[in-house]
Amino acid sequence: PPRTIEPPNSGRICETASAMPLTLAEVRWFLLENGVEADKIDATWSKGRAALEDLAGTAGCSLRDEGAVRAAHVAALAKKEEEKRAATEASLTPLTEEERARFRLAFDHFDADGSGALDHAEFRKAMIDSGMMPLRSEVTGLFQEADVDGSGTVNFDEYCHFIQVYRAKQSWWERLMESAMDCLSPKPSYLTNPTLRFVRKMKHAGCTRSAIDAFVHNYEQLRSAASMMIPEDAIFPVDQLPALEDISVQPDRSLLQHTVMLKLNGGLGTGMGLEKAKSLLPISGDDTFLDLIAKQVLHMRHASGGSLAFLLMNSFSTSADSMALLKHNFPNLSNEGELPLEFLQNKAPKVSAADLSPASWPANPELEWCPPGHGDLYPAMEGSGTLDRLLREGYKYMFVSNSDNLGATMDLKLLTWFAESAAPFAMECAARTDADKKGGHLAKSAATGDLLLRESAQCPEAEEGDFQDVAKFKYFNTNNLWVNLEALKKTMDENEGVLPLPVIKNGKTVDPRDKKSTKVLQLETAMGAAIQCFGAEAKAILTPRSRFAPVKTTNDMLALMSDAYEITRDHRMVLKGERGGVPPTVKLDGAYKFVDALKTLVPNGPPSLLHCSKLTIEGKVVFAKGVTFKGAVKVANAGPEPKTLKAGTYQDQTVEL
Repeated sequence: PPRTIEPPNSGRICETASAMPLTLAEVRWFLLENGVEADKIDATWSKGRAALEDLAGTAGCSLRDEGAVRAAHVAALAKKEEEKRAATEASLTPLTEEERARFRLAFDHFDADGSGALDHAEFRKAMIDSGMMPLRSEVTGLFQEADVDGSGTVNFDEYCHFIQVYRAKQSWWERLMESAMDCLSPKPSYLTNPTLRFVRKMKHAGCTRSAIDAFVHNYEQLRSAASMMIPEDAIFPVDQLPALEDISVQPDRSLLQHTVMLKLNGGLGTGMGLEKAKSLLPISGDDTFLDLIAKQVLHMRHASGGSLAFLLMNSFSTSADSMALLKHNFPNLSNEGELPLEFLQNKAPKVSAADLSPASWPANPELEWCPPGHGDLYPAMEGSGTLDRLLREGYKYMFVSNSDNLGATMDLKLLTWFAESAAPFAMECAARTDADKKGGHLAKSAATGDLLLRESAQCPEAEEGDFQDVAKFKYFNTNNLWVNLEALKKTMDENEGVLPLPVIKNGKTVDPRDKKSTKVLQLETAMGAAIQCFGAEAKAILTPRSRFAPVKTTNDMLALMSDAYEITRDHRMVLKGERGGVPPTVKLDGAYKFVDALKTLVPNGPPSLLHCSKLTIEGKVVFAKGVTFKGAVKVANAGPEPKTLKAGTYQDQTVEL
């Protein structure tokens, strides 16, 4: 303890009010600062207050104001400590980029809870991994030293700084031993296991445990070198499905209170030149897809006299605009209880095609990520807590469809059939036509006989003809799905939180606009592929074409804008009866790929396609008001400037402008 100056017979040195007397260190420092020689201080300090005051007087100073003396001493010590700290900082050897990257990997690896900081136990493991071998009794002190901000945890910058300080204190012998141990020890798994590099990247980006687990499942399938294709010899066609129109059930409205209607709304529609959610595109007058969907939900609630829960799976890109529209146009759309109207889909890291490592694009790190496909529905529900919340609030059934499919409304007959079937999963299918030959089709596994979905990306190129044979593979997936939530939770729990969907590998460039940028793989899954995760109990049902009216391209959009479709009283977009369930096939020139360009084709409104089987447009064309197409018609303009197609009826012909 500091030694106080007290003469033998007089008690305290200072008779003025003070919390405690000045210490020898304080007095000695003060007198030295004022030019008093050290030997005079040592000879005088034990003679008492008066002698010390006289000594101070000879130097032109005074010890009477103890507070000022003590404050000056404290300030001097602080300054000295700061100078010492600055000198230490200046002497530290900076970490190389390679070292910092290595420590980042170690830090993320031992940050087991993904909090972004190390607690006491995590800190000790990271120290040992970094070559430091502290005794257990030393760890607490070292942890406190590393925790510069006193938060009770050590963040990455504090961790790196601590390693620098620790190294600066080591002797040459300790550094030599550490280097030898590092050379002799095997590399830790987090440096050699490529999967863990993706795990760390996703943890650092704030991805949920469910999102990480789903990606790891997909990535391990890629690394296994197992074929991701579904060849012809692995499947056989589905000859017949039960049709909704042939099923006799009594619609049960009470099921609605246990049902949620979910729309996938994460797509931006970039393929059509849009920079916002495709569902915000006007499709009928001023009504957007999302307006019509909201009207469908409110109509069902009103018609049933009960509640129907409604959810959107948005992306970070679509959430704000979509929720703003709903809040403004439909303030009464909110669900009962505490169920929100949305949850967000996940993102997945792109994979370098060259070495299957995490793709890197420093110019724009956002391009290192991609949507994981609509099969992300299941991990997104799990990771966001939506699945558990729905189950907790008594929901049992879920109807899922795409937001650009205005034919997919809540159907009580279908809901009742699904509930009475006790199936864990059911897929709505429609009869394939030439317009659907490139989309995924239903099949049966040759190995198990269970239903499965085969997408075009899963078909070997040599078998493309079989894939597109609509007479052989008769049914396609409308992406209108029915899910038993309890069965979904059970199946995911049995698979350690993952729904084991087949992986679709898509080759891209890391920057979609730069075809010379790094080649990458995007790993995606299809939500309809879940039909094979539920075994023989999963079902498929043939539904009318009226329940399938999606917009994927401007070809689809022109068809929906025409009189071939109509809006029903319950706000569905359906083919008119005259079409016999078969939509017109529209093939526009590439100049009309984007929505803005499409508007230049139909400035006077869309043509009549009610009796048109196929419309082909080549070159730049402008439709006058009152154009009607019947049968198969081709309109061509070989010139560089747009030409107008006059009003009139064109049937089974080629029109050269």
